[in-house]
Amino acid sequence: MGATAAVMAALGSRGPWPAIAAVAALVVVLASLACVQHWRDTQQRLQQLQRRGDALARERDQLQLAVQQQDALEQELLQAKQAAEAAALAKGEFLATMSHEIRTPLNGILPMLDLIAGGQLGNDQRQMLQTATVSSQQLLRIVDDILDYSRLEAKGLDLEITTFNLRELLEGLVQLMQRTADPKALVLSLELDPAVRLSVRGDPVRLRQVLGNLLVNAIKFTERGQIRVRVQRLGETSAQHQLRFEVIDSGIGIDAALQSRLFQSFSQADASTTRIYGGTGLGLAICKRIIDLMHGRIGVDSTPGQGATFWFEIPLLKVIGDLPAPGNGTSRALLVSTDAVLAARLERVLDHHDVRLHVVDSASAALDILRAPQRPGIEPALTWVIADTDALRHGATALHRAVLRDGRDPAPRLLWLQGKTPLAALLLTDALQLPREAADSELHALLRPVAAPARPAPLLAEVDAAAAPAASPKLGLRVLLVEDNSVNLAVAQRLLQVLGCEVLTAHDGQQALQCLDRQPVDLVLMDCQMPVLDGYQATRRWRAHEAQVGGERLPVVAMTANAMAGDRERCLQAGMDDYLSKPVNRASLQACLQRWQGQAPAPRTAQQALREPEPDEIAASLAALGLAQLTDGNEEPLPVLDSSVLDELLEVIGAQTAHIIGVFLDDTPALIQQLQDASVAADLEQLRAIAHSLKSASANVGAIALSAAARRIEHDARAGTLERPAVAVALLIAEFARARIALAGYQNGLRTPLQG
Repeated sequence: MGATAAVMAALGSRGPWPAIAAVAALVVVLASLACVQHWRDTQQRLQQLQRRGDALARERDQLQLAVQQQDALEQELLQAKQAAEAAALAKGEFLATMSHEIRTPLNGILPMLDLIAGGQLGNDQRQMLQTATVSSQQLLRIVDDILDYSRLEAKGLDLEITTFNLRELLEGLVQLMQRTADPKALVLSLELDPAVRLSVRGDPVRLRQVLGNLLVNAIKFTERGQIRVRVQRLGETSAQHQLRFEVIDSGIGIDAALQSRLFQSFSQADASTTRIYGGTGLGLAICKRIIDLMHGRIGVDSTPGQGATFWFEIPLLKVIGDLPAPGNGTSRALLVSTDAVLAARLERVLDHHDVRLHVVDSASAALDILRAPQRPGIEPALTWVIADTDALRHGATALHRAVLRDGRDPAPRLLWLQGKTPLAALLLTDALQLPREAADSELHALLRPVAAPARPAPLLAEVDAAAAPAASPKLGLRVLLVEDNSVNLAVAQRLLQVLGCEVLTAHDGQQALQCLDRQPVDLVLMDCQMPVLDGYQATRRWRAHEAQVGGERLPVVAMTANAMAGDRERCLQAGMDDYLSKPVNRASLQACLQRWQGQAPAPRTAQQALREPEPDEIAASLAALGLAQLTDGNEEPLPVLDSSVLDELLEVIGAQTAHIIGVFLDDTPALIQQLQDASVAADLEQLRAIAHSLKSASANVGAIALSAAARRIEHDARAGTLERPAVAVALLIAEFARARIALAGYQNGLRTPLQG
């Protein structure tokens, strides 16, 4: 210590360095302390980060576990969904199968009951027969509802798009339902908004089904009063009309709390109505499904005890040229009536014809108007005087006389709307007469001016002359018939021979080209769908050959069972010149051959030559194939055998008809075996091709139900919607079994006279 003090004393004696050394030592001590504190803080932060990382890892593990649980849950839900869909599909298939099986014997019961009713029966027997008939009809309606519902459940119901007249559909339906309402003395009326276009495109069958169901319910739940069908225009787009349909009744009404259940399956507003009024509770559910398919909506407005209004709004497609023809100027009609409903109805009808309605309630008021001076340019000309006979207790004779003596030019026409009391013969002189309940179509026909025929008179004369029966001409053409189906080949070959043609045959497009290379012909009848080489490819190759060698254009006429507008474009693109829809009949074949007989063989473009098939030809072909009713679940089932087809064939080719039936019965089992093999292999293209061949062959021998079954397979296979090929083929086999029995019976009937 003494030494240190000495040193410090010595240093102190030397200047400020001792103080600096002390400060430096202090700084070092403080820095060391700061470093220690920083190290401690860093360690604490690292510990916090470690704890946070551990927490995040735990959360990650929990999230991974939750994701795994979610995946497992989704798999369970998917399996449950698939199981539910399979159960629904099985349920729909079961319902459809059972409905079909129940409907088949009913279709035998009802006609037999009708036949029995035509015999001599006692009162008790007739009453029992009537009870059995009504019960069978009710059961058939229930089965039809179940069948429709199962098809809707399975999404197997397709809407048809066709042009139809809305007024004709509505009036026909109202007239039909009026018979059902007559026992209750209910009055059905139609109110059609004048702004509604009458010519529209849509599915008239399903629209009639929905309206029919709503009207049946209205009649069922209405004891007195009236039921109105009202159609209103809501708006339009460039391609659609938006319409609202209403069925308004004065029945028991529906409580608001129960209205939400109405459109559920097997449900009614009150369980007691099932016992009182009957029914399955499927009608409104079917209506809702159909309206949903139409991209519309359906609902009900009702108050208990005050009736109900069932309504639906749907779009219907526009028809080109559906605008009304321009009128000849506004005119005026005078109505004598005290019935406001009749006046409103006539006003709607007259508005379509640009006629303004003036209503008076007595003959004297009408006479005052008739005797008043005319004011041309101020008021429309008076063209009609319409008198409601129920409102004319007196003055009918005076009104008749005043109209006949009216000095207007042109003079107004008098129309009597006859009620319960018949008119005197004198009042019908120079006057028209209609019942008060006459349909709107009758009024429109009466008010519509007579139009000139759309076709010139010479053409009409030609049509009339062609319609007259005439002997088959001897055309003397050499025709190459290309057809792979033996039945179709035999029928067409015999028809051509009857028409005086020399016939060469080929079974596919390749054989046809070889035949054309060997010998000349006047015309080719070419099936479109054949093995080896189809009709389209064969025609293209022949047209290319003609262009290469500079040969004359040979008329090629397409023959196809696909009677749709799009087939014309395919034929045109392939180079064909004309079009025949299968099954080919003598009249259409003769007309086609005569069109090409004696034609100059100068080259012409297919666009100029190919004829657009007329709508009536397409409709006739579809009807002959039994396809017109396929979309209508409420129509009677297709017949097993349409004997008129065979009768016509018998008239043309005679005893060869039995041979053609034999060929069909011999060849069809092999086709069905091929269908079964294709269904097992799920070969949709093979199914389509074989079903197409069987469709036209069965139609040629009148097996309409079998043809329709084959058509369904062809259509679904082409669209890729044939989900159960084995089931479809099984149904077709059942139809063939029924057709075979019917055809064998017809064939035996042909052979018996020959053997006797």
